[in-house]
Amino acid sequence: MEKDIDVSMSFKDSLTSFKFLSELYQLDAPKAVLMTEYPSSNSNETQFQNKTKYIIHDPYPAPPIGLLKTLGPHHLMYGWGNKIPVTSEVEPPRKLIDHWMKIFGEAGRPNWQAIGNHQTYITSFPFEAIQASQQVIEPDALYHMHSKEAIAEISCAQAAVYERVKFPCIIKLSHGYAGLGNFFVHNEADLKKAQIQISEQWPDAPLVINQMLSDIVGDYGVQFYLNKQGEMTWIGFTQQVFNDSGKWSGGVFNADIQDEFYDEFLKIAEPVAAYLHGNGYFGVVGIDILQNKQNEFFLVDLNPRLTGISPFLIASRLFIAEGYSHGIYAASVELHGNLSDILARIEAVVDSRVLILAAYQAPNAPTTKCHISISAKTLSDCEKQLSNLRHLTEQPKATYE
Repeated sequence: MEKDIDVSMSFKDSLTSFKFLSELYQLDAPKAVLMTEYPSSNSNETQFQNKTKYIIHDPYPAPPIGLLKTLGPHHLMYGWGNKIPVTSEVEPPRKLIDHWMKIFGEAGRPNWQAIGNHQTYITSFPFEAIQASQQVIEPDALYHMHSKEAIAEISCAQAAVYERVKFPCIIKLSHGYAGLGNFFVHNEADLKKAQIQISEQWPDAPLVINQMLSDIVGDYGVQFYLNKQGEMTWIGFTQQVFNDSGKWSGGVFNADIQDEFYDEFLKIAEPVAAYLHGNGYFGVVGIDILQNKQNEFFLVDLNPRLTGISPFLIASRLFIAEGYSHGIYAASVELHGNLSDILARIEAVVDSRVLILAAYQAPNAPTTKCHISISAKTLSDCEKQLSNLRHLTEQPKATYE
């Protein structure tokens, strides 16, 4: 069931309404704990397995341990604030929390607690190993809302759904994420390759076949918060970045254009919000929207959860007041040295804000993999800072923690 949705404010207006995401969740789930772990259906490394229910179409090979236990969980703690506790299997390093607090003070420190028998959890995905009564969103409903099949149930402009393969098209695993599980099929050769991979990795996965939209000039990751009353608080959007294999790898922020597409985005966001509210969802919502040369906008993905870009958007919003209107988020960047080395270099940077959102150093590795947020006055300044960081990877002698 869908209902009218109240949109409380545009991007500009929302800048003074909240700083950290836990301020929004506090009103709807004041006694909950944010579970920053993702369950996995393809890895034995993580504590939480979705092996028989709520299958997630993880990539093959399985996500690396550093991403599952450190990078993924810790970066969701950035920009969360301290109004609601956070939990994870691995405690975030003190030096990383200190790094955040140098910028945001005590309000930016996440209230971390070890995983225990908490009353209720805010989860990004439904968890097989946690009782349904302990998840703030009913897990069966959340699993359906995560499905690519759910998108067609929303009354808004979107890519057509085909009953069978029609070139060109995109074949999607129903519960893939971050661009994983999407197969771009232009011809028979592409189709054969996709069929082989799907049969080897997820032979029982439900599939959605979508029209491949053409003349695309914009790819936007749009975010808002939907409360229990069905009211939306706008968070903002990024221009999305994908690597050569089609995997999502970051985003670009520009404060100057945040309200430029607001009316067009709202035509899609409002029916999305109505659909989610009608199915019992509240929390952060991420939607992917494509724009073509004819200035038409289409919904192509729906993520009812905190996403990889959520912490970066919060950072970008906070730095606008300092005159830093542009930002870059780069995921899984290899930087030379350990976390202490990297923080010493980053905190010496002037005329921009460079933040480590999460870091993982494999045993005996000379580099540390980092999720990085850079905010500056221009996009060019952000790109230069990222290039400088990557260049430094080649220079100093390795040190280890």
